[in-house]
Amino acid sequence: MVSTVPARTFASEAWTATAYVALSGALGTVSFLVALIGVCVGTPLLIVALAGLPILWFVFAFDHTLAKLERNRAASMLGVDFPVRRFPGTGSPPRRMLNWMGSRGCWLELTYALVALPLLGWLGGFLTFCAWGGGLAFISFPAWGWAAAGAGSLLGADVGFAASAVIHVVTGVALLCAAPWVSRGVAAVQFAMARLLLEPSDRERLTARVDTLEQTRAGMVAAADAERRRIERDLHDGAQQRLVALAMTLGRAKAAEDPDSARELLDEAHRESKEALVELRNLARGIHPAVLTDRGLDAAVSALAARCSVPVAVDVDLPSRAAPTVEAIAYFVVAEALTNVAKHSHATRARLEVKILGEELSVEVCDNGRGGADADGAGLRGLRDRVRAVDGILMVVSPPGEGTTLRVELPCEP
Repeated sequence: MVSTVPARTFASEAWTATAYVALSGALGTVSFLVALIGVCVGTPLLIVALAGLPILWFVFAFDHTLAKLERNRAASMLGVDFPVRRFPGTGSPPRRMLNWMGSRGCWLELTYALVALPLLGWLGGFLTFCAWGGGLAFISFPAWGWAAAGAGSLLGADVGFAASAVIHVVTGVALLCAAPWVSRGVAAVQFAMARLLLEPSDRERLTARVDTLEQTRAGMVAAADAERRRIERDLHDGAQQRLVALAMTLGRAKAAEDPDSARELLDEAHRESKEALVELRNLARGIHPAVLTDRGLDAAVSALAARCSVPVAVDVDLPSRAAPTVEAIAYFVVAEALTNVAKHSHATRARLEVKILGEELSVEVCDNGRGGADADGAGLRGLRDRVRAVDGILMVVSPPGEGTTLRVELPCEP
């Protein structure tokens, strides 16, 4: 069976399989024409000059888009899902082009678009049409058979119109009964071929995983360096300056001969010491808040929302705690998001939602501000590096004038 969705009935699976096969024929025709024309035009130009590279690049990009379309089509129509190869996303465009055109996956996708999908689409469409169309034609024989020449003959023998009509109707019923199985079988073969050519191999998955780990490692090193510089700057510009002022004030109090002046200087030194403690406490909270360890993510993000200058509606549903690393990343995501809301969004209200959905921790921060947030900015880039370090996903939707929605999905156990 192709479908893995138990709620679907046999009839619904048959109809979706038929639609899948029919759409495969149409997509096969389009992909065959695009790939054939592109290869036939681009290859001679490539021999003469490099002008053929953009044409071939367009063909390969189209094939990769077709692979993603096949994945989505199988998921929506057949109820199954499979991964596809990752398109190279780093380096200059010429380097990405050459790397992709020299890969095995690129040529497998071209083979699928140029050979497998058209042939299976046309052959499957023909078989499905014969099953459904032949069944309908035979079963309707009594309505039109009387006008056909030799309507009462069968295999050279004159059996009479009534007997011939019964035989045609029985054959039509048999074809219609077999048609759903034909559609499902053809769809299963087409899906199996799509997985064979479009799904990455174990080696390709391992290579992609290594590339991802290298990128996340570099991102985490950069994020850790930026965090270290921030702590150093906060210590130098904040607590250190206050401690220097405290020492100078105590020195003045020690040298003062007037008891009243000494008392005033001691009071000033006491205030400065308390302010220095507050700054050190805030700095320690920025490194890793104690409330997160002691009381969990619910209390930690609620405290962040309470300190935000913009009113924040909080919805937290955490029946269990995630891993400490995941909770720390979620906390810093909320802290950075609420800081951006307060400083840059010009919002009048915001909403914070933290929930566990299945095996993932979902964090969403929305506001009604001006939007237009830069998803590639330094702050969001740092958050993305933190999130990717545990195989999480960060999404930002920020149309101008319509507010910003930041959503993060983290595995509960990295």
